[in-house]
Amino acid sequence: MIVSQEPVVEIVRRIVDKQLNLSAHGYELDADDDLWNMGMTSLTCMGLMLTVEDTFQIELPEEALREGTFRTVGTITAAVEAARSAHEKPERRV
Repeated sequence: MIVSQEPVVEIVRRIVDKQLNLSAHGYELDADDDLWNMGMTSLTCMGLMLTVEDTFQIELPEEALREGTFRTVGTITAAVEAARSAHEKPERRV
């Protein structure tokens, strides 16, 4: 569980920045920057996905494991928030 009260988007932005090493090159990442145009590869995407899942203690659903989910900080944040919401809902018993 995350103890930080920091907004999800800021945590995601920091993870992406570290994964793509953007701030080392003087680049400040915006929520809608296309990460694939900024050097994202399938390998860095896999590392990013694993780090996001570990950080937020979630498992992204199979349908979220696609290039579009990892297009921008905003799309990653939306996937994290959706996974967290799904996890928080009580399971229905029949």
